[in-house]
Amino acid sequence: MLEGDVTRSKFGLKKSDLDLLERDCKVFYHIAALTALNGTEKECQEINVGGTKNALELAWDLRKKGSLERFVYFSTAFVAGSVWHYRSPEDSLPEKPAFANYYESSKHQAEGMVREAMGQGMPVTIIRPSIVVGHSETGEVSDFNVIYPFIKLFAHGILTKLPTRPENTFNIVPIDFVIKATAAIMRNPRSINKCFHLVAPNPPAIGMLLSLRDAFPKSAVIEMVEPSSFQKAQLDPQQQMVFAMLEPYLGYLNGDLTFDTKNTEEILRGTGIKMPVTDLAFLKTLITYAVKSGYLVI
Repeated sequence: MLEGDVTRSKFGLKKSDLDLLERDCKVFYHIAALTALNGTEKECQEINVGGTKNALELAWDLRKKGSLERFVYFSTAFVAGSVWHYRSPEDSLPEKPAFANYYESSKHQAEGMVREAMGQGMPVTIIRPSIVVGHSETGEVSDFNVIYPFIKLFAHGILTKLPTRPENTFNIVPIDFVIKATAAIMRNPRSINKCFHLVAPNPPAIGMLLSLRDAFPKSAVIEMVEPSSFQKAQLDPQQQMVFAMLEPYLGYLNGDLTFDTKNTEEILRGTGIKMPVTDLAFLKTLITYAVKSGYLVI
């Protein structure tokens, strides 16, 4: 195993490691990223944009001097920006997106760099998952990131008012679907120079998430407030502080972003891999695992 730093040119690898990669590396997966939705602009630029620039620099070397056959970039379905009404296509980026946080904007910029490399002759596959959560059958997850801290705020009664509507949806995908779908995509040579949305075709609604209180009656009561009439000043000082932490997440609750999945559905056809079902039972599985693991106490 080789260890490097994505924020450094060629990941800071020594020459002997680079020689090894030139000889043996055929597929380059660039997955490393800062996924924290409250990451600063500097952090997101350094890791997500700078890291992708360094990955592409290394990939070009491996392509020209070695045997690299493909560069696989893990983007995000939210490169389009989560806070506007938009149907995001798989094969392009919007010119004027509406971002909720620096994570989204940095991933948009980074994917643009990857697409530029693709236009210059780098064989590329772009994978765009939505919010990756636990296993579809067990709920198991290695890290409670992205949507989980948000759920924790409400499950523990830290914030009791939510500016959203019960019909608003949030797109999540189980980790096992992402892994299986990516493996199937990579086995198909027609996936080169294409982009794939790994998303839920029928994402759960906020009302569905809040209805889980019936299964977990000790969780806090959450009041939904019409977003247009919500005022942060109505909260007490402690809740205002908590709400400030929550703001980078709000696009995922109040946006109207949907996703084209023609490439994904076409390439998965005949593989036995189905688009994920993220219904009430799946949400209960996620919460049950989070409680069992001690992450949530409800």
